[in-house]
Amino acid sequence: MAEGGRPPELDLHLLECPICLERLQQPKSLPCHHSFCQECLGTYILKEISGKRVSDTSFPCPICRMTTSPGNHAEPKEKWAEQFPTNVVMQNLIQLKERSSELPYCKPCKTKGDLTNPAKFWCKMMNTHFCENCKEQHHDIIHNDCDILDIREYDISRSKPEKSVPKCDQHEEKILWYCEKHQRLGCHVCMIKYHRQCEQEVVMTAKEYLERLKSGTQLRDMEEMLKKGAETMKSLLKDFDEQIQTLVQNQENALKSITDLRQRIEEELDECQKAVTDELVTKYKKEKENIEVSLRQCDRLMKGMLNTMKSSVKAVEENNPMEAIMMYQRGQAEIESCQDLIKDMKEPYTSVCIQHQVPKPGTQRDHMLGKIVIEKQERRFPVDPGFLPLPLSERQAKEIRKFNVRIPADIWDVAICGMVYFPDNNIVVSDCQNIRLKLFTDVGQYLDQLTIPGNPVDMCLVNNTTVAVAVDSKGVYVVKVEDKKLSLSSVINTDNALRGITHTDGRFVVSAYGEGVYSLTQDGATDMLHKYDNICWNLAHDTETGDILVSIDCNKIGQAAMSRLSPNKRRTDVMKVGVVSESTGIDIDREGNIYVCGWNSHNIVQMSGDGTRVRELLTSTDGIEYPNAIAVNGDKFVVCNESDTEDDRSYIRIFQIY
Repeated sequence: MAEGGRPPELDLHLLECPICLERLQQPKSLPCHHSFCQECLGTYILKEISGKRVSDTSFPCPICRMTTSPGNHAEPKEKWAEQFPTNVVMQNLIQLKERSSELPYCKPCKTKGDLTNPAKFWCKMMNTHFCENCKEQHHDIIHNDCDILDIREYDISRSKPEKSVPKCDQHEEKILWYCEKHQRLGCHVCMIKYHRQCEQEVVMTAKEYLERLKSGTQLRDMEEMLKKGAETMKSLLKDFDEQIQTLVQNQENALKSITDLRQRIEEELDECQKAVTDELVTKYKKEKENIEVSLRQCDRLMKGMLNTMKSSVKAVEENNPMEAIMMYQRGQAEIESCQDLIKDMKEPYTSVCIQHQVPKPGTQRDHMLGKIVIEKQERRFPVDPGFLPLPLSERQAKEIRKFNVRIPADIWDVAICGMVYFPDNNIVVSDCQNIRLKLFTDVGQYLDQLTIPGNPVDMCLVNNTTVAVAVDSKGVYVVKVEDKKLSLSSVINTDNALRGITHTDGRFVVSAYGEGVYSLTQDGATDMLHKYDNICWNLAHDTETGDILVSIDCNKIGQAAMSRLSPNKRRTDVMKVGVVSESTGIDIDREGNIYVCGWNSHNIVQMSGDGTRVRELLTSTDGIEYPNAIAVNGDKFVVCNESDTEDDRSYIRIFQIY
């Protein structure tokens, strides 16, 4: 105990709870002699064993991590803290600290409301404390003969209080004994009751045990180890502080790096955006100029023809032969010019679509904002039917050539299941027997081939440089056709074996054996359009209506041979089994006429889009035997047979509508 009864500075730290860092309340001592508030210890126990096994019977000390068990672990864990002994020594120190902190205050100042002004003098006669100011103004005026004591010269708490021995919290007896075996302090009742079996040499008074410790090296060894441990902890604290400072610096560096990177990316994005925008504007201007040239040609010719017509009518009315003849000749020339212009524009007549192609993940930075793509697709020619030659639906078909599509690389007999006839007069065929696509010109020149895993069947045109083929081993293969070469562009895997395929609005529509017709996006997502009872062999797309044309494998009279699926999934049967039986290949021309292969009826049928006009364009007398696929290009189309004759199966035949 320090002079004046005040506990030494170290005692003040001992009186704090290591968990809440406040003055100990109901201090409970663990076997390792670390003390905590009862409430803090209980909260710590519940948090430490939270989520662990219900059967756990111990917990680590919050300070030294020594495994500690309560006296009765069968009780609820909320009451474990109550089972540990109260540290009565700590309680006495707390009480002594509280008593020693009670200082005298000036009584007159208290009367005035100042409760914290310390006293400096004490009048024995009045038994009252005064501060220096109140002594001069109140006491000395009327009590100049009093014996007044200046308490500033010494501490009023200097007289040491009588030392009292702590009492046992269980038996209210003085704690005088110590059991070295169990490392427990206790009263004489504790020794008799709990330590009766302990050897005599391990049970002694606390004073005797202290003398033993003093005579040995245990205390010095402990102090030395505590000093080393404290120095180690100090080193760790310093190192942890350095780590935190390093982390702070790392965070600041990383944040700055992120900000710098974002700025660089934004600058690069600005450059990319400018490049893509410039490309878009350039291509737009070019295509717009091309259309405007045609527009001006048509506008000038239209105005000239109208003026010629008016002048001709006027010349005839005025009976002006010279003027009438001149207008007649000019009119004939303008009609011929109009027909020539239509002929030039008609083959091919396309629409231009400028699109921004969004890049895929992982695209190089130079193309991170994508690129501008121009697609040209065949467009129905908007002309006055009375001015044009006969429509395709009123013409005849004649064979202009045929050629063999068997190539040296083929091992098996040729079996063609799908074809695409490009506007540039190239033809791609799918040979499911030899599992490859083949590229020819329409005069029979072989250009290239591409092996397709599985059996490639129906094909469709995606754009002027791309085709897609359905594979019956579950998948869609997208193939580029550029520079007279075939190259695989992408693959879309499916869960079903496919048969028919067509392309519309950036997605594919496919038919699966026994599953009907459904749409398929580039990422493999599907949407069922209609469930058919029979196999849907081939598909086509009507660009005018947006409908999907479906050929149906059926030979029962009166049942559907071909149907339409509208964008809202409504099915309309437009052709019954009759003229056509077991329809396979299907396509549509620029005038909206539909061409259907009758596999079992050995014919090619042409019909109007609504199915009201149907005619046999080719029959078995024209050499049509089990036609399997058809592809239309302007006023020409190509047909393949699945004939019983091997040579016939190896040939494709091109027809001209005249």
